[in-house]
Amino acid sequence: MISDLLITKLQHRFPNRGLRVGAPPDPCAVFPGVHPEVGDVIIMDDGEELTLYAGKFTHGHFSNYEDNLTKEQKAVKIVEDVADFLEDLFADRVILWGSHLGGGGWCKRDAPLKLKSRSAKKNYVWSGPLNG
Repeated sequence: MISDLLITKLQHRFPNRGLRVGAPPDPCAVFPGVHPEVGDVIIMDDGEELTLYAGKFTHGHFSNYEDNLTKEQKAVKIVEDVADFLEDLFADRVILWGSHLGGGGWCKRDAPLKLKSRSAKKNYVWSGPLNG
């Protein structure tokens, strides 16, 4: 399963983040939030892809559709993409907005044009709110 690769990678790359490990159909990985308004990061193993729930805001699907790769090679790339995203998230380089109830999203902090195109009242990074 892709979650086996993921857990090994996350334990190695983020040893001090409080990772909680589970097995499908439950979340395969949970990182506890560091700010109550942000919430936890939850990762689900969906078989061919991973779904990452970014706190109380939104979720994203991490997949690979390259035809020239084996299933195992795709899994390795997906796991690496998730770990890279988490590296940016935990370093406050990803801005979050919205909610699971009414839509939300994320973008890299260095992408100001994307931020101007949405109307969220409050933006967040992993460590907490960016604005009032």
